[in-house]
Amino acid sequence: MDIEQLLTTTRSARKSLDLEAHVDPGDIRECLRLGLQAANGSNQQSWRWLVVGDAGLRQKLAVLYRDAYLRRVGGQMLAELIPGHSPEGRLMSSTEWLVENMAKVPLLIIPCYEPHLPRIDGDESFYQATLYGSIFPAVWSFQLALHARGYGTCITTLHLHHEDAVRELLEIPETYRQGCLLPVGRLRAGHTFRPAPRRPLNEVVAVDGWHGAHL
Repeated sequence: MDIEQLLTTTRSARKSLDLEAHVDPGDIRECLRLGLQAANGSNQQSWRWLVVGDAGLRQKLAVLYRDAYLRRVGGQMLAELIPGHSPEGRLMSSTEWLVENMAKVPLLIIPCYEPHLPRIDGDESFYQATLYGSIFPAVWSFQLALHARGYGTCITTLHLHHEDAVRELLEIPETYRQGCLLPVGRLRAGHTFRPAPRRPLNEVVAVDGWHGAHL
């Protein structure tokens, strides 16, 4: 897979995950090794990646994830209420498939990061940008490495509605923030991704200001 193909076909994998296929720990270690080459704030590398394979822990995380999802959507699954052939219906079906099958995904990975800069008044935007800018480059590199080896994942954040419960379950220190939750498994045999439709550059890029010329 060449670089352009990898960058344009690494998609969020949910239904395309094979829940029965073996996940090689050596592959995961190698993908994490590559992911952790990513840039991070002041090169502090203040991260801890929790790789959750224990079935009991995965089940407990899945229960919290499902509860958070139902709270967000008003208490009931929505996929059957939206036409399945529409883009919204396909997305909802995929999203709710993951809600129902999270415990069956072979690995759940939670990257955590410990902020290292002191807080000052009015720095919330800076603080958040520094925090997530120090973890998500590594997350994306990890996703790329997984895809290149026949694995898939997607970035999920619903578990953060129960951040304290997850912290207690996995014994995460108070000083660390959870970035996301990555359900990881092999892609189903024969499944391939294509580049996704995206808005043209002239609709989303401007030069020298919000109302500037197109690039």
